[in-house]
Amino acid sequence: MLPPLALLTDFGLSDPYVAQMKAVFLSQCPDARIVDISHDITPFHYEQAGFFLEASRKHFPQGTVFVAVVDPGVGSPRSIVLLEKAGQSFLAPDNGLLSLVLSAPGVATAYSCPVGAEASHTFHGRDVFAPLAIRRLLGEPPEHLGIPVPLSSLMQEDWARVEQDSQAQTLTARVLHIDRFGNTVLNLSATDWKTSLFQAAAVQLRSLQASVSLRCVRVYSELQATEIGVLEGSQGFLELAANQISAAEILGLSCGDTVTLALSERA
Repeated sequence: MLPPLALLTDFGLSDPYVAQMKAVFLSQCPDARIVDISHDITPFHYEQAGFFLEASRKHFPQGTVFVAVVDPGVGSPRSIVLLEKAGQSFLAPDNGLLSLVLSAPGVATAYSCPVGAEASHTFHGRDVFAPLAIRRLLGEPPEHLGIPVPLSSLMQEDWARVEQDSQAQTLTARVLHIDRFGNTVLNLSATDWKTSLFQAAAVQLRSLQASVSLRCVRVYSELQATEIGVLEGSQGFLELAANQISAAEILGLSCGDTVTLALSERA
């Protein structure tokens, strides 16, 4: 049995784009097992796609080929990257989408893949990414698909980085995703940052839209009505949350916004 082929795009489902990519997969490999991570990424928001990819990859088996197409620069000179990491393969445009995967622990190798002259200038997902994914899924070595490039040459965006000011005791973070419940996922890995926040005497959220005190909690139900808290979400990142109401709406936050968390030390 072949490993899964996991697909992530901002195409939505009202157009034929996802179906055409899957048609290429199945035409070239009828036994392909295609898993849809999501096709509802906010258009052009590759940071949100990067979060979905990083949060999902650990649940897939080795050998999985991930195809992530959120590609505002389609047809431009931007590269198409094949990244090999932790026994999995990732195909994505070199636009910063892979920033979280790249920054996670582990050894990785990268390859720049060519775009054939016959490919559509506006739909590389179907004409370039899909054929490359099948070739990799069927076991073709990555060096046959692209030219090795140093990891340092790949675009890594600021949205994946956390700015820490030890003197001011602040963390500057980005909103990666707002789920359907209004939980607001930050680019703060729970592994790296939960202890710092939960050991603080107080945590104050500051943004252009709001300034509120946060309560560190374990579950949503610990929060009172309209109270905003911070907790470790199920995807391994810290999130701003409220109890049965949208934290994003209360705070006026959107995907891509910057927030500052000010921590006070215990006496």
